[in-house]
Amino acid sequence: MKLSFRFFCIAYIVVLLATGIGGSLMVSNINASLWDTQVERVNAAVNYAADSFTAFADASYSNELSGEQLADAVRQIKNTLDSSVSSVEILPVKAVNNQYAKMSENVCASTFTERDNSILMESVCKLNVDEAEYCLFLYSDFTDIQRQCDLFWRRYGIVVICVSVVSGLLLFALTKRITGPLNRLADVADEIALGNYGKKAEVPGSEDEISALAVSVNSMSEAIEAKIREIRNELEKRNMFVADFTHEMKTPMTAIMGYAQMLRSYQLEEAEKDQAAEAIYGEAKRLEKLSLQLLELYVYQNESVEMETLSLTDIGEQLDTTIRFLSEKYDVAYSIDLGSENASANQVLLLSLLYNLADNAFKASEPGTAIRIYSASEADTVRITVEDEGRGIAEENIKLLTEPFFREDKARSRKLGGAGLGLTLCREIARIHGTELAFESEKGKGTRVSFRLPKGGAEQ
Repeated sequence: MKLSFRFFCIAYIVVLLATGIGGSLMVSNINASLWDTQVERVNAAVNYAADSFTAFADASYSNELSGEQLADAVRQIKNTLDSSVSSVEILPVKAVNNQYAKMSENVCASTFTERDNSILMESVCKLNVDEAEYCLFLYSDFTDIQRQCDLFWRRYGIVVICVSVVSGLLLFALTKRITGPLNRLADVADEIALGNYGKKAEVPGSEDEISALAVSVNSMSEAIEAKIREIRNELEKRNMFVADFTHEMKTPMTAIMGYAQMLRSYQLEEAEKDQAAEAIYGEAKRLEKLSLQLLELYVYQNESVEMETLSLTDIGEQLDTTIRFLSEKYDVAYSIDLGSENASANQVLLLSLLYNLADNAFKASEPGTAIRIYSASEADTVRITVEDEGRGIAEENIKLLTEPFFREDKARSRKLGGAGLGLTLCREIARIHGTELAFESEKGKGTRVSFRLPKGGAEQ
C-alpha cells in the first residue's frame, strides 16, 4: 500500500470518527436538553394542576364533587396552564383503570404513549380530598419535540455527508501535495538506480523536511555522478596505461626477437653480429629502464616518506654534479641558483625530481641554448623552477604531460630513449611532498616547470 493512500485513509478515518462521534454527542445533548426542558415544564404544570384541584375541592364544601364541578375544575385548571399541556381530565378513582386505583395517594406518575401518530406524555396524580379519591390526568404532546429531534438528526446526517465529501477531497488534495514531492524523489532515486547519475530532484520552495530530503538526494546524485566519472576516468587511464605499456614492451621485444632470429638463422659477418648484439643490448636496456621506472612509480604510490630540513644550497651543489654530463651530452648550458633557504623535503626524492625535470629540459632544448634552475622565496614556501628555451608544448597537451607513457613527439622521445614515465614519477614525488607541478609553456618559446616546498627550520 502506498504511503499516500495510507495517509489518506488514516486522516479520513480520523476526520469521520471525529465528525461522527463529536456530532452525535452534540445532537444527542441538544435533543436530550429539548426533551428534558419540556418534561420539566410538564412536571411543573402537573404539580400546579394538582395544587389547583386540591384548592378547588376544599372550596366546594362537599364531600364528593359532581361531574359538573369536576368539569369546572378542569376548565379553570386548563385556563391557567401554558401550551405544554394539551388536555386535562379529572376522574373519580372508581372510574379509572385498576392500575391507577392502586397508586399511592398524593403521588404523580408519568408515562409516554402513542396515539394517532402522536407522542403523548401522560401524567397521572392520585389525589385524596376529604376522603374522596380522584385521578388527575394531564396529557402533553411531545410530537413537535420529537420532530425537532428528528430534524436535528437529518440535518446532522446531511452535515456529515457534506463534511465527508469535502474533507475527503481536501485530504486527497493535501495527500497529493504532501506525497507528490516524495513520489518525485522516488522517481529520481529510480533514475539514479538505472544509471542516470546526473538526475536531480526539484527542490520545493518551502524550507521543510521534504526540501531538505530533496537537497540530500541531489547531493547524493552529484556525489555518485562525480565518483562514477572519477572511476570511469581512472578506468580509461588504466586502459590507456595497459595499451601504452603493451606498446612500449612490444617495440623492443620485436626488435630483440628479430635480431635474435637473424643471429640464429643466418651466417653473418662479424660486424653484422656485433651490430645485432648491440641492438639487442640497447633494446634490453630500454626494457630494464622501463621496469625500473615502473617499480619506482609503484614504490612512490604505496610507501610513506620521511621529510627533513634541507639546505637548498647543498641540494644545488649535488644537482650540479649529477647533471653536468647531461649538459655536455646535449650541448646545452645550465645555471643553478637555489639560494640559501632551507626547505622541508626528502633529499633523495627531491634530487630525483630535479634531475628528471632537468633531463626533460635538456632533451627539449636545442644545442647552444641554456636551461635555468632557480628558487624564489615566498611567504611560507620556496618556489623552485626549471626553465628551458626549447621547443615548448602545445597548450592542449599540457594537462597530459604527467600521464604515463605520454609523449608529445613520440618519434623524438623514443630516439632519445624516453618511455614517457619521467614526468609521471615527478608528479608522484611532488604529491608525496604535498605539492604539485605547475607547467607554463608556449610552442617554440620554451617551458617553465615549478613547484613549492614548505620552508624548513634550522638544518638538521
